[in-house]
Amino acid sequence: MISKTSFWRVAHVLRVIGRHAIAHALRPLVFRWDWLAKKKLTHNLSGPDRLRRTLEELGGTFIKFGQMLAIQSDLLPLEYCRGLFSLFDNVPPFDYKHVEETFLEDLARTPVDLFDSFDSKPIATGSIGQVHVAYLGARKLAVKVRRPTALTDFGADIAALKVIVHTVKILRLKTFYWIIQPTEEFLAWTQDELDYRNEAHYMDELEHYARDNAFEKIPAVLWKYTTPRILTTEFLEGVTISEYLRDKNAGRSKHSPDFVPNLFAGRLIDNFLGDAFGNGMFHADLHPGNLMILAGNVVGYIDFGISGVLSRYSRQHLVEMTLAYTRRNPEAMCDSFFRISTFSENADAEGFRKKLRELAAGWYGENDAQSRLRKSISNVMLDLLILSRDKGVWPQRDVVKYIRSAIALDGLINTFTPNMDIGRHLEQACERNLKWDAFRKLISGKALDGWISGNAHLARDGILRVFALAKNAGIGPSLTSAAFSRRTQKLRKPLDMLRFVWVGLCMALIWDPSHHAAGLGNTVIAYLLWGAISVLVWRTMKYIHA
Repeated sequence: MISKTSFWRVAHVLRVIGRHAIAHALRPLVFRWDWLAKKKLTHNLSGPDRLRRTLEELGGTFIKFGQMLAIQSDLLPLEYCRGLFSLFDNVPPFDYKHVEETFLEDLARTPVDLFDSFDSKPIATGSIGQVHVAYLGARKLAVKVRRPTALTDFGADIAALKVIVHTVKILRLKTFYWIIQPTEEFLAWTQDELDYRNEAHYMDELEHYARDNAFEKIPAVLWKYTTPRILTTEFLEGVTISEYLRDKNAGRSKHSPDFVPNLFAGRLIDNFLGDAFGNGMFHADLHPGNLMILAGNVVGYIDFGISGVLSRYSRQHLVEMTLAYTRRNPEAMCDSFFRISTFSENADAEGFRKKLRELAAGWYGENDAQSRLRKSISNVMLDLLILSRDKGVWPQRDVVKYIRSAIALDGLINTFTPNMDIGRHLEQACERNLKWDAFRKLISGKALDGWISGNAHLARDGILRVFALAKNAGIGPSLTSAAFSRRTQKLRKPLDMLRFVWVGLCMALIWDPSHHAAGLGNTVIAYLLWGAISVLVWRTMKYIHA
């Protein structure tokens, strides 16, 4: 049952949308007849400007929804996407007195009391909060403060968006069917964004994973100054992609002089897949206002309100599904998708498979000489989500987050590097992740323990037989089974060393020779490691003999 607040919010949303829709429909007449134009019933706004003005007037969650639409160049004409770019970091700010009130309530002190300096004017504003610059000594910080009305607005906006979707469905407004799928997905993964502590935890985890990646930068969190409504992090020096796109359209250039769009786009894909498939955690809100161009084509990430977490099982099948898609194999793609989905009572798995084959026929070029992918990843993934809904095959929630993020990333990259072969880059990245996953399984302690356990009895009997033969030949002492069991307790340290050497051997066997220093090849390293293993085996025998 809808609450009173939600009811009035829904009524306001419908009134604003209706007014702008009528104004846009009457625009040709209004400005054709002077007497009607003098009534000032509407402003002379283009379609893109009208949509942006509508979303800005609605505010709250609708601004974030507009941000998502801005990077869906396959759902909206390009001029509409460009018209929505200002929503990323050009949302009207709220008054500084609310910032002070939030600090007093959460931290019992004002910003100027906590920091050495605090700029009362925000440098960026969004639908949920706004960002201020602060300093602690020489350390520059970004302090995000939540809007005072965010909680109430968010709940009411969710109700309003649901009413819009239901209205489109009930009235069968086919012109607006395109809005159903992105709206439903948007509602599904934006509910955790209002508590900044969730965002801080995601940042902490991702920052830990990104330390070994020179092309991915996650700001560190200052927990002492972080609450549900305040988030304090280190400041990243650079420009957002939304700023870059606006400057590019205006003929200006403020980004790093060494910026290479295709190289930067490739690193965006590598970082996303590396985080999702390698670490199981990824930034799930990849719009231009959340991605920064840093010096050296390093990708900086901000605003982690929406992040995804994938199990190892889901990661494995998502890699396989993505690789099957890039390799023109819809059957394998379907099999992988089924393994990360649940089936409703009336699910039509065979119908899903058949329809996917039909859709896939339009995804690729007619022969290998043509471009591999004729249809964008955004459209392919949307086809997949719509098909899953129609056939009752439901992917897991975080899998949907991954798919939505992949759609956003594809739309973003197509916006500033339209000539990039994203499909080929995806294929190469997936192949690397599959090889790395297989390698990790090969060198894992569990794999070595399984090998040792599986052959324990064979090794035990073999060693006992060796000592028995030595005794019969008069060249060695006897060793009973009980004595052998006692002496094997001394083997823990040599076996730990053996595991370490095993890892090194596996790395040597698959290592790219071009990476070796001073031309030292695989063969030499392998011989050295096998020699080390032989020494360890000899030392193990000494433990047993002692």
